[in-house]
Amino acid sequence: MSFHIEELHLEATYGLPSLSRRWNVVAACVAASVLLGMFAVLMKPVSYTASTQLLIYLREIQPGPDLIVSPGRADLTQVENEIEIIRARGTLSKVVQSLNLTQDREFVPAMTLLQRSVQWITGSLQASLDESRRMQEVAVDSLARHITVKRVGTSHTILVNVTTSDPKKSERIANGISQVMLQARVSAEQDGNRSPLQRERLQGLGPSAYVMTPALAPEKPNGPRNILIILGAVVAGLGIGSVLAVFLDFTDKTIRCSAQVEHFGVDCIGAIPVLDDKRAALAGRFHSGKPAGQKEFLPDALLNQTLLRAAVAIESARARIVGIASSIAGEGASTVASHLARMAACSRKKVLFVETGPGGTPRFFSVSGSPTTAGRVDMQELSAGAIGNLAPPAAYNGDQARNWTAYCAPEFLADYDLIVVNLPPLERGAEFRMATQNLDGVLLVVKWGSTHIEQIERAFTVSRAVPSDFIGAVLNMVDRRMIGQFGDKLWEAEAALVYRRRSFSRGKPIEAS
Repeated sequence: MSFHIEELHLEATYGLPSLSRRWNVVAACVAASVLLGMFAVLMKPVSYTASTQLLIYLREIQPGPDLIVSPGRADLTQVENEIEIIRARGTLSKVVQSLNLTQDREFVPAMTLLQRSVQWITGSLQASLDESRRMQEVAVDSLARHITVKRVGTSHTILVNVTTSDPKKSERIANGISQVMLQARVSAEQDGNRSPLQRERLQGLGPSAYVMTPALAPEKPNGPRNILIILGAVVAGLGIGSVLAVFLDFTDKTIRCSAQVEHFGVDCIGAIPVLDDKRAALAGRFHSGKPAGQKEFLPDALLNQTLLRAAVAIESARARIVGIASSIAGEGASTVASHLARMAACSRKKVLFVETGPGGTPRFFSVSGSPTTAGRVDMQELSAGAIGNLAPPAAYNGDQARNWTAYCAPEFLADYDLIVVNLPPLERGAEFRMATQNLDGVLLVVKWGSTHIEQIERAFTVSRAVPSDFIGAVLNMVDRRMIGQFGDKLWEAEAALVYRRRSFSRGKPIEAS
């Protein structure tokens, strides 16, 4: 019977669970943002802005025998004209001359080596005059970039802002602009071949400016405070990291929770954490080709909890011959099988461990142990004579899949309380189907965060397995920090029950095929 999954919709938990799962991505984004914020703080130029306000009004001469000057109201066009006068190069040139800004390196940068060389080679008066004119033009252009002139709302007030690297300098230039504006108008009115009476009358005509607020040296630099920049970088890093974590979760097609496993119709029994090197080496000795001897069984609380739940599931299914298989190779099915056999042996059960190699002769290990021996387990490989071999190995083609029960007698298998078979992965369809004959059930091992959904679908299709063939599934190699995260309720049990409970009951003997 084939098993094909169509339109598999996975229940994924996003939002805060994604942040818990992808905490390293969020932390990396925050760290990078903080570093960028600190770099911006160190590289940010310090600037200060001083401001002065000028009121534009119209002075008029009242008719009558006496000369009476009264203030009038200026129109908006006159205000705009005054703004353009302040921005004019003539006005800025006078400010540069009055404040001697040509000697300020902020407005006139130092000459390059090439420019100095040209000036030294020529050494003429014309070169000196050209250099003075150049410095004047550069200072005027630079001053134009350092000031902003704008009208305040809909009023007749002009706001002049001057931004430099020094607060006193900003104050001095802002006040200098207002003084030049006033002096330029008075000088213009006094020029010409007019009589003193005419000049006096003309001085009272046209628009005039009044300094409402003289510029003061600013106390704080421009821009946000450094602490605000750092906090903004942290918030930006959290935002970017959160979006990236949710995106990675949305695009992640690997198995990471029990709900994803249960969508295949197989109950998820528990999770097995990543074992350390000593425990991994203990399980790896099954594949070394060396005879299995006495080795220390190091218990792990999370591992034992899952094994206890697996034992309960096996007992509930009345299974005595249990196969352990993964969907693809390299997911730790042999490690889970060896630990399950060892745990059962510690509960005073006679256990047989069968290892079915890919296309090779199966190996049989007798496993025995006791809780009183501090978890030490005896594992002894059995010879062909001990298992009651029914046919010589030459009778089988090593390139073909075969049933492991053909290598031993039924009465030999009936002598054991539990038989744990390390099966080929589901992706090896023919070998898996032959090895699962005469089994009471299969325990599926799924590697956490590694196995893709499409791989499991393809493995089910190739093996022609159905959900009823499986006792359950376990998530293997789960990151310990992820246990209990992202919405999954992973399983709780008393670790001490592993050593006290007689988990496996004796089933009926296997029937000959």
